[in-house]
Amino acid sequence: MPDATLVLLAPIGLDAACWDAVELPEVPIRRHVFPGFGSRSRAPEQPTMQSLADEVLALYEGTLDVVGVSMGGMVAQHVALGAPGRVRSLLVACTGASVDPAVMAARALQAEERGMAGVLEETLARWFTPAALSTPGHPGVTYARETLLELDPGCFADGWRAIATHDAGARLSELSLPTTCVAGRGDPVGTVERVRALSDAIDGSRLVVIDGPHMIQLEEPAAFGRALADHLARVGEG
Repeated sequence: MPDATLVLLAPIGLDAACWDAVELPEVPIRRHVFPGFGSRSRAPEQPTMQSLADEVLALYEGTLDVVGVSMGGMVAQHVALGAPGRVRSLLVACTGASVDPAVMAARALQAEERGMAGVLEETLARWFTPAALSTPGHPGVTYARETLLELDPGCFADGWRAIATHDAGARLSELSLPTTCVAGRGDPVGTVERVRALSDAIDGSRLVVIDGPHMIQLEEPAAFGRALADHLARVGEG
């Protein structure tokens, strides 16, 4: 198998530190952060799934193993569809083949009208289990809370509007590559059923269900790391 760069695509609003608790392999790794998040400036124009995928393909050369959680998993699908000859494998977690655009538009508007403090608690409630949210100093929750509060609400809104353009379902049958679709049993957003439908649509895919919430890499980093290691081992055997 050719050497490949492991590209990690973050969820909405988060930055490169969202992978810090995950045991990552000793291979070339690029932690990609989307425009407006972390230290990146806001995009001059409203991003779309296509523009975000195009940026990933332009920034990282050669063969890619692409990993994404939530929004990152959506963009990963478009990366593979845009350049199937360059993407060796996919691991997508806690996401689906499409979204309800009206729900995403409503979340964008709420961020703009209420600010990050006004949407913080409901966002965290979608992302983490009640047990994690009630644990004082939980590292994943603390990181997410602090990162979101520092975010420009307009950038968060841009992310939701980009997600609203995600609809890859009709094209997923074009893909035939080693793919692992990870679902968290406690995820109310990327439900097991939604992730299973995504996995069923991709030739060469397998479904892995582990205990965890939507932000599975933040609340269950060890389990997510094992799923990633198993995925790469499977790719290496191909």
